[in-house]
Amino acid sequence: MKNKALLVGINKYPNPSNELRGCVNDILDIIHFITETNKVYSKQNIKKLTDRQATKKEIVKQIKWLVEGAQEGDQLLFHYSGHGAQVPTLFPTLEADGLDEIICPYDYDGSAATTLRDKEFAQLFAGLPKGVHFVWISDSCHAEDLSRDVNTDEETIYRQFQRVTPTIEGIAPNNYEKLPEASAIGIAAITKPLNGALLSACASHELSADAYINKRYNGAFTHYLIKNLLQYSDSKTMQAIIKLVNMDLDKNGYDQNPEIEGLLENKTFFI
Repeated sequence: MKNKALLVGINKYPNPSNELRGCVNDILDIIHFITETNKVYSKQNIKKLTDRQATKKEIVKQIKWLVEGAQEGDQLLFHYSGHGAQVPTLFPTLEADGLDEIICPYDYDGSAATTLRDKEFAQLFAGLPKGVHFVWISDSCHAEDLSRDVNTDEETIYRQFQRVTPTIEGIAPNNYEKLPEASAIGIAAITKPLNGALLSACASHELSADAYINKRYNGAFTHYLIKNLLQYSDSKTMQAIIKLVNMDLDKNGYDQNPEIEGLLENKTFFI
């Protein structure tokens, strides 16, 4: 059995107006949960990318490391905490709203070269064999379809990337589907269900909170996810845990509704 985890947390972006505060704490808390509280993952099989390390190129490289050689019985975990956004889709026939959900790597500037789309994730994870226990946690805005509000002791702010104009160099919006990237990804990889479970911080139209809880910054979703996993990771399915996280967020005043999807949504967090 080979258990591997990749955790990405981005607090510092090149533009100071995009800086967040709880993302690195999120992944440190997850690491403690999976290596100390539950000794399921060994530290030598965990990779962590923070701030300027977390470029698109490096995230993609390490996702390939994560899935490489995966076999039945292995457990894989991918956690992303940082900005998310929506941009014009490359696949108009597949997206009724005309939008792709993305994460915003450290170097995100609106260009295709720095944008990591839901469709690219679909391609990266499409080859996971059956029997691999893959869990993907996304604590970012618009997380459901790849899918962060920020509560502090004084004010609420949102994990929504400061507006940039998404561009795909030299291609008009109505011709996005003709991009080389589109054909390379492949429709089958995009449309088939995720062989795993995606635990997302909010619905695709919502924002996700970078919160101040117990005198410490965290993603509200990650905080309450760990809270419930500490109690129920062995006894409740991930779908049931997400319902409990929804209740905690609502009770504490966070306007976001976590979701879960994928073929393993009715499995427990650990095998």
